[in-house]
Amino acid sequence: MTELKEILLSVLPGLPELGSVDFSAYQTPYIELLKTFKESGRRGLTEFTEFLKENGREEVIAGRFLISTLQYLLIRYRRFEDESVEIPAFKLFMIIKDWLNEHGFERDYKKLLHSFVGYMVEIAERISIREECDVSEAYLKMARALALEAEETFREEYFRRLRERAGESLKALQERCSRKGN
Repeated sequence: MTELKEILLSVLPGLPELGSVDFSAYQTPYIELLKTFKESGRRGLTEFTEFLKENGREEVIAGRFLISTLQYLLIRYRRFEDESVEIPAFKLFMIIKDWLNEHGFERDYKKLLHSFVGYMVEIAERISIREECDVSEAYLKMARALALEAEETFREEYFRRLRERAGESLKALQERCSRKGN
């Protein structure tokens, strides 16, 4: 595993799937800070956030780092149709949602939801093609919940259609899985 992947996994150890992602084009202005964190022996996003505060940095840096990493994964997904980023991108979105809301950045989360919920539905659909029924169902349920949240938050027609699409994908999966006996 490359040094960059090890550095990223020191902050996001719950995302071992990042180990299979090509980060050769990844750029972050926080690389030295991330290296210092890794060298400290601490692990995890909570520890990284505390590390920032202890070193006189704003905790918003953690949010910026997370969002830039998500953007990189989504670029690889869109531009290169890289399947290896699908699960980590979806999981990272959920981590970012929790982190932003827990740290008082609800407005930033709403922007993120508005911009990327369509990707999350699409990614969940793609994951459901390859994964077992129970895993696929979990992703599609989360995607449908995100789409519903977006519909209720933004009231744009696009989000209603997205919620319907996610619901239809979930229903089709459940029907397919019930026929298989899973």
